[in-house]
Amino acid sequence: MRALDWQTWILSAGLTALAGVLAGCGSTPHSEIPTASVAITVTHGGEAVTKGQVDLNNDQTGLGAGGELDGEGKVVLSAVPLGEYTVTVLPPDADPLPPESGRPAKGSKPASRIPAKVRNPRTSPLKVQVKDEENDFRFDLKDVAR
Repeated sequence: MRALDWQTWILSAGLTALAGVLAGCGSTPHSEIPTASVAITVTHGGEAVTKGQVDLNNDQTGLGAGGELDGEGKVVLSAVPLGEYTVTVLPPDADPLPPESGRPAKGSKPASRIPAKVRNPRTSPLKVQVKDEENDFRFDLKDVAR
């Protein structure tokens, strides 16, 4: 009879632990925070910057969002928590493949159009306030370079 009590105790403890784990798996982190969609267009002298990454960084909450620029210099981000963000624009990653023997390496022309100060959240002057409404922002990096 004691063996049956021991097995029952082990089974009960296992089911209790499983229930605790499953209860914690049902929620998404920060799901209670209000969010909105954000559209950002990046140009340089009026011409779309079509390659690169746009990131939003909130220093106070540690939350953020990011995405790749499309062919029109635009990125649309969904479910961005409301708040103030610093915007950074990063050049595209370098080509991971080395150039063919005897050929020069490909330059990163789009990167030269992205000023160094907008690549770092500590130095970027680009700011947005994400609100519970339409959030459509435009930045011309030529203005930032001055």
